[in-house]
Amino acid sequence: MGLSFWLRGNVGAMIISWFLFAISGSLTSPYLSKYLQMLGASDIEIGVVRALGSLAVLLTILPGGVLTDVIGRKRSIVIGTWGIAVVQFLYAVVQDWRQFAMVYVVDWALHFYQPALTAILLDSLPPEKRGGGMMLTAVLPQVPWLFLPPVGGYLLDHLGLLGMRLSFVISGLISVSVALLRMRALQETIMVKPVDRRKLAREVLHSYFFWRGLFSIPPFVAYITLLGFLMSLAGIALQTFGVLYATNVVGLDNTSWGVVQSATTAVSIFFGLVLMPVIDKAPRVSALFAGLLLMAVGYFMVGTWANVVALVTATILVGIGSEVSTSIRRALVGDYITPENRGRVMGTTLALEYLGSIAGGILVAYIYTASPHLAFIFSGAVLLFAAVPLARSALQAR
Repeated sequence: MGLSFWLRGNVGAMIISWFLFAISGSLTSPYLSKYLQMLGASDIEIGVVRALGSLAVLLTILPGGVLTDVIGRKRSIVIGTWGIAVVQFLYAVVQDWRQFAMVYVVDWALHFYQPALTAILLDSLPPEKRGGGMMLTAVLPQVPWLFLPPVGGYLLDHLGLLGMRLSFVISGLISVSVALLRMRALQETIMVKPVDRRKLAREVLHSYFFWRGLFSIPPFVAYITLLGFLMSLAGIALQTFGVLYATNVVGLDNTSWGVVQSATTAVSIFFGLVLMPVIDKAPRVSALFAGLLLMAVGYFMVGTWANVVALVTATILVGIGSEVSTSIRRALVGDYITPENRGRVMGTTLALEYLGSIAGGILVAYIYTASPHLAFIFSGAVLLFAAVPLARSALQAR
């Protein structure tokens, strides 16, 4: 099955739009914590900003899961994408970390449509290709990360704040093109029916009691959903503090950190393409277990050895493990949950992931302030604990 099969319809539109978003993200995302530091934020305040963003999206993603099943996937996605496009330009003009925090909160609140993204993909992928399809949509859009992180680092090293502002202007222009693409190319996958406003209001209100939904889904899917909380909590160490650890502890400059990001992406893409044809043939439990273990080993490496080789190796292991784990978790939702309920279940799944980011933004920030090495060891221990329930099933599957 050639690449042309995947670049058609909604799946193709999502891959292309995520590819474009990756161009802007690869310029800015690796250096957000550095940007905050240059705007006057401490390590604790950086963690708090991250937690506030996760709280903002948590408060909107829950009704977003309901809305994608009510007003449709496409409308939710288009509204949110246009909002995010506008916000990129605001990042370019903030004057201190508090203004950045306000923009960051608005940005993440506008990510309410994330359940719609996953739902429209699951709706559009054939059941026997869900694992491979979800992995492809995670791998191909990463191609810009092969080249552009060092460019963002170079701009930051040589132009300082101006370099970051320029990167965000470029991000805004690209985001506008993504919004236009999604408006024109996406096709709705469910029948949108008129809904009584009072009934919709009740459903939105009930969505905030998202934990109740865990009792009405299969126990294994409930575990998969709760797993998102632990993965997000652990992920804060590298996602938020990786650039600070690389530049302040290991001694790299920003451009070199960008090279590390590019190298990590290259290996992740290679393994993703290798695994894509076979991932649906392997037992899902075994693949998920292996992914979690790879991530745990990576975090333990960073926490144990403070050198460039360990950092590069660890980021590669975490990247591969995260791709596998996330793809399998999404595929399992498609396997167990019917189309009309996928938006709500994905809303619950993402809500728990962001709760993990909120907890991690505070907890990991305090641990990192006390000991950067301990923060990564803590993340490795969390992932190892998360994998324990899968151990028996994974061994039996062999």
